[in-house]
Amino acid sequence: MGTKLLSSLVLSTLIFVGCGDDAGSTDGGGTDAGPGGDASPPPPPPPAMGFPEGNEWSWDGSWTPSGGDFPLDGLFDDEYGDGHDDTPILPPGEWDWDDANDDLANWRNFSMNLGTFDPLLDSMDRQYGWRFVGLEASSDYAGPASYFEGSSGVDYMDLGPAGSIHSFGDGNLAGGPDVLIFDESYSLDFRTGTTADGGDRDDDLVIAGCSPNPDGGFDIATTTIHTGPGHDWVFVRDVERAAIDLGNGDGGRTDTIDISDGNDMVVLRGNTLDFRVYGGAGDDVFVWHVDENVQTSTWLGPNFFGGGGWGDALFSEDGGVDRLVLDIPTDTEMVTSPSTPTGGLLVQSHDGELVIDEPTVDDEYARYCVDCGTGPGGEKTIIVEYNSADGMIETGYFFLTGVDELQVGMGEGARVYALDQVSGTATLIEDAELTEAIVPPPELCE
Repeated sequence: MGTKLLSSLVLSTLIFVGCGDDAGSTDGGGTDAGPGGDASPPPPPPPAMGFPEGNEWSWDGSWTPSGGDFPLDGLFDDEYGDGHDDTPILPPGEWDWDDANDDLANWRNFSMNLGTFDPLLDSMDRQYGWRFVGLEASSDYAGPASYFEGSSGVDYMDLGPAGSIHSFGDGNLAGGPDVLIFDESYSLDFRTGTTADGGDRDDDLVIAGCSPNPDGGFDIATTTIHTGPGHDWVFVRDVERAAIDLGNGDGGRTDTIDISDGNDMVVLRGNTLDFRVYGGAGDDVFVWHVDENVQTSTWLGPNFFGGGGWGDALFSEDGGVDRLVLDIPTDTEMVTSPSTPTGGLLVQSHDGELVIDEPTVDDEYARYCVDCGTGPGGEKTIIVEYNSADGMIETGYFFLTGVDELQVGMGEGARVYALDQVSGTATLIEDAELTEAIVPPPELCE
């Protein structure tokens, strides 16, 4: 059905109203907004746990198109965007198996096995994006999923509360403020946008993992999510052997920083093991709820990079202030000796030796260094270790490269330290503005 999103995408239950033709035959080009050109969506409900107030075009309120923006360039497939010869109106994709014959075989494969796309229409009947409609309440998004190439508008990809996305390496949602929600992933390299697709209005929201695993298990594994340019928020739960790339450039190369990247945030919950986070440009925040782990391995072993993870991208970010927030007790004792007591947090510099991760060294989109040598200004990787007071969590050493600040705890009594990347020391910042807890509305995982 044609779909109008009349309220905030993230601050309340998604409300879809209106009636149109099937996605395969509707005139998806939108209509002119008339004089003035700006739609006036109803006011969104109050924010939930720090979430931004959205509008009818974007989950964070970052995009308010004018009448002159419509129809949006890049919203429709070049070949199947006008409904000629009674063919469906489709978003960009590789929809023909035999392009010369216009056979639509790939589209039939997609629509018969995965689902279809409904046009997203605003309150003035202008199409600003697409909503994936799965055949099942929870989609197994793989195989023919690779034919969809993403549009310049909103691509709202809710795979359902038990939805899975896996087994392909060239997925892309292209430009626009996209939303991607799933519960499980593996064998996946996926982009919600890149500079090559156009960096305008590319604030993306990703929710990876909806259901907790109290047995210490993981739902997000062997996965890399690249969010590209703009201001992106990623919420990930129960993750192992995976990476969140908030701002690497050239499609996600770890030796390149995307100059159109903005201030990003990742929130890591539940069980977390052997993961990496890359910040890119901007002021980035990495929130790690360490004490939520049901730890079943000896060490947790993450790596946090304020910029990229290789070569010139390691210490080259200009002006951004990146912060790691550890959600641990605010009275955790800071120590600098090699032995970390229970209830303690070790922060110290290493010797500047370059130690690369051998399994990823041949993949320019995944390679990284564990200990990243010495930067042009004498910067080094900082080693951190946390042992919980009850003895349930022992992170082992984990590594910060190009990270400027460390917040210990959340809420009243939390402390923020400036990290000296040359000496490896942490200095308390008096009256620092604290990062507060942010939780996405539960409706997004229902």
